[in-house]
Amino acid sequence: MSRLDPEKVGLFLRQQRDELTRIWRMARASARPEVFPGLIDGLVGEFLDRAGRLAGEGAAPEAVWSGLSGVLRWPGKGAPDELAREWALLLEVIVAACEAVNASPAASDWFVAALAACEAGTRAQGAGGPRPPGVLTLHFFSAPAPPSERTAEDESPS
Repeated sequence: MSRLDPEKVGLFLRQQRDELTRIWRMARASARPEVFPGLIDGLVGEFLDRAGRLAGEGAAPEAVWSGLSGVLRWPGKGAPDELAREWALLLEVIVAACEAVNASPAASDWFVAALAACEAGTRAQGAGGPRPPGVLTLHFFSAPAPPSERTAEDESPS
Protein backbone atom coordinates (compact mmCIF):
# COMPACT_ATOMS: atom_id res chain seq x y z
CA MET A 1 0.00 0.00 0.00
CA SER A 2 1.38 3.39 -0.96
CA ARG A 3 1.77 6.22 1.52
CA LEU A 4 -0.20 9.42 1.06
CA ASP A 5 1.56 12.69 0.34
CA PRO A 6 0.80 15.94 2.20
CA GLU A 7 -1.71 17.06 -0.44
CA LYS A 8 -3.89 13.97 -0.07
CA VAL A 9 -3.63 13.94 3.71
CA GLY A 10 -4.56 17.62 3.68
CA LEU A 11 -7.62 16.87 1.59
CA PHE A 12 -8.62 14.16 4.07
CA LEU A 13 -8.20 16.55 7.04
CA ARG A 14 -10.28 19.21 5.30
CA GLN A 15 -13.03 16.75 4.42
CA GLN A 16 -13.07 15.36 7.96
CA ARG A 17 -12.68 18.72 9.67
CA ASP A 18 -15.97 18.56 11.56
CA GLU A 19 -15.49 14.97 12.68
CA LEU A 20 -11.89 15.54 13.76
CA THR A 21 -12.93 18.68 15.64
CA ARG A 22 -15.64 16.65 17.38
CA ILE A 23 -13.08 13.99 18.34
CA TRP A 24 -10.74 16.66 19.70
CA ARG A 25 -13.58 18.21 21.71
CA MET A 26 -14.50 14.86 23.19
CA ALA A 27 -10.88 14.13 24.13
CA ARG A 28 -10.44 17.60 25.60
CA ALA A 29 -13.70 17.42 27.55
CA SER A 30 -12.71 14.02 28.89
CA ALA A 31 -9.25 15.23 29.91
CA ARG A 32 -10.39 18.58 31.35
CA PRO A 33 -14.18 18.53 31.94
CA GLU A 34 -14.01 21.63 34.12
CA VAL A 35 -12.69 23.78 31.25
CA PHE A 36 -15.45 24.55 28.80
CA PRO A 37 -15.05 25.54 26.08
CA GLY A 38 -11.42 24.80 25.39
CA LEU A 39 -9.02 27.70 25.00
CA ILE A 40 -8.29 26.80 21.37
CA ASP A 41 -11.79 25.50 20.58
CA GLY A 42 -12.34 28.40 18.19
CA LEU A 43 -9.13 27.61 16.28
CA VAL A 44 -9.22 23.82 15.85
CA GLY A 45 -11.55 23.57 12.85
CA GLU A 46 -9.85 26.46 11.10
CA PHE A 47 -6.46 24.91 11.80
CA LEU A 48 -7.54 21.65 10.13
CA ASP A 49 -8.95 23.49 7.13
CA ARG A 50 -6.04 25.88 6.65
CA ALA A 51 -3.34 23.27 7.29
CA GLY A 52 -5.05 20.89 4.89
CA ARG A 53 -5.21 23.53 2.18
CA LEU A 54 -1.65 24.82 2.64
CA ALA A 55 -0.16 21.32 2.72
CA GLY A 56 -1.70 20.74 -0.70
CA GLU A 57 -0.18 23.99 -1.98
CA GLY A 58 3.31 23.09 -0.78
CA ALA A 59 3.46 26.03 1.66
CA ALA A 60 5.70 26.08 4.72
CA PRO A 61 4.03 24.68 7.86
CA GLU A 62 4.63 27.99 9.66
CA ALA A 63 2.28 29.69 7.18
CA VAL A 64 -0.69 28.06 8.89
CA TRP A 65 -0.40 30.38 11.92
CA SER A 66 0.01 33.59 9.92
CA GLY A 67 -3.39 33.21 8.27
CA LEU A 68 -5.32 31.35 10.94
CA SER A 69 -8.66 32.76 12.04
CA GLY A 70 -10.88 32.17 15.02
CA VAL A 71 -11.13 32.88 18.73
CA LEU A 72 -8.39 32.15 21.24
CA ARG A 73 -9.44 32.30 24.88
CA TRP A 74 -6.58 33.61 27.03
CA PRO A 75 -7.08 33.35 30.79
CA GLY A 76 -5.01 35.37 33.18
CA LYS A 77 -3.93 32.26 35.09
CA GLY A 78 -2.64 28.93 33.83
CA ALA A 79 -2.84 29.60 30.09
CA PRO A 80 0.53 28.22 28.91
CA ASP A 81 -0.04 24.87 30.62
CA GLU A 82 -3.65 24.64 29.50
CA LEU A 83 -2.71 25.61 25.93
CA ALA A 84 0.01 22.95 25.88
CA ARG A 85 -2.51 20.31 27.00
CA GLU A 86 -5.02 21.31 24.35
CA TRP A 87 -2.48 21.41 21.51
CA ALA A 88 -1.12 18.02 22.69
CA LEU A 89 -4.60 16.54 22.34
CA LEU A 90 -4.92 17.98 18.84
CA LEU A 91 -1.52 16.50 18.03
CA GLU A 92 -2.84 13.08 19.08
CA VAL A 93 -5.87 13.50 16.83
CA ILE A 94 -3.73 14.52 13.85
CA VAL A 95 -1.20 11.73 14.36
CA ALA A 96 -4.03 9.19 14.60
CA ALA A 97 -5.64 10.59 11.44
CA CYS A 98 -2.31 10.42 9.60
CA GLU A 99 -1.82 6.82 10.70
CA ALA A 100 -5.40 5.94 9.69
CA VAL A 101 -4.84 7.11 6.10
CA ASN A 102 -1.29 5.77 5.85
CA ALA A 103 0.31 9.19 5.52
CA SER A 104 3.90 9.43 4.39
CA PRO A 105 6.43 10.52 7.02
CA ALA A 106 6.80 13.80 5.12
CA ALA A 107 3.05 14.43 5.40
CA SER A 108 2.92 13.59 9.10
CA ASP A 109 5.98 15.73 9.80
CA TRP A 110 4.45 18.67 7.92
CA PHE A 111 1.27 18.63 10.00
CA VAL A 112 3.20 18.20 13.25
CA ALA A 113 5.36 21.21 12.34
CA ALA A 114 2.26 23.27 11.46
CA LEU A 115 0.72 22.43 14.81
CA ALA A 116 3.95 23.34 16.64
CA ALA A 117 4.01 26.72 14.89
CA CYS A 118 0.41 27.42 15.90
CA GLU A 119 1.05 26.36 19.47
CA ALA A 120 4.05 28.72 19.64
CA GLY A 121 1.91 31.49 18.16
CA THR A 122 -0.83 31.04 20.73
CA ARG A 123 1.66 30.89 23.60
CA ALA A 124 3.18 34.18 22.44
CA GLN A 125 -0.17 35.89 22.95
CA GLY A 126 0.47 36.05 26.69
CA ALA A 127 3.42 38.35 26.05
CA GLY A 128 1.54 40.39 23.45
CA GLY A 129 3.20 38.54 20.58
CA PRO A 130 2.16 39.02 16.97
CA ARG A 131 -1.09 37.40 15.99
CA PRO A 132 -2.76 36.82 12.66
CA PRO A 133 -5.36 39.45 11.76
CA GLY A 134 -8.06 36.77 11.85
CA VAL A 135 -7.37 35.61 15.40
CA LEU A 136 -9.33 37.32 18.13
CA THR A 137 -7.70 36.85 21.53
CA LEU A 138 -10.20 37.07 24.37
CA HIS A 139 -8.44 37.89 27.61
CA PHE A 140 -10.24 37.00 30.79
CA PHE A 141 -9.04 37.32 34.32
CA SER A 142 -9.79 34.00 35.91
CA ALA A 143 -8.42 30.50 35.76
CA PRO A 144 -9.55 28.32 32.82
CA ALA A 145 -11.59 26.12 35.17
CA PRO A 146 -14.53 27.76 36.92
CA PRO A 147 -14.70 27.75 40.70
CA SER A 148 -16.19 24.65 42.23
CA GLU A 149 -19.94 24.38 42.51
CA ARG A 150 -21.58 26.24 45.30
CA THR A 151 -23.46 24.15 47.79
CA ALA A 152 -26.73 24.95 49.56
CA GLU A 153 -24.65 25.72 52.67
CA ASP A 154 -22.73 28.40 50.76
CA GLU A 155 -25.98 30.08 49.74
CA SER A 156 -27.77 29.99 53.12
CA PRO A 157 -28.06 33.31 54.92
CA SER A 158 -25.72 33.85 57.85
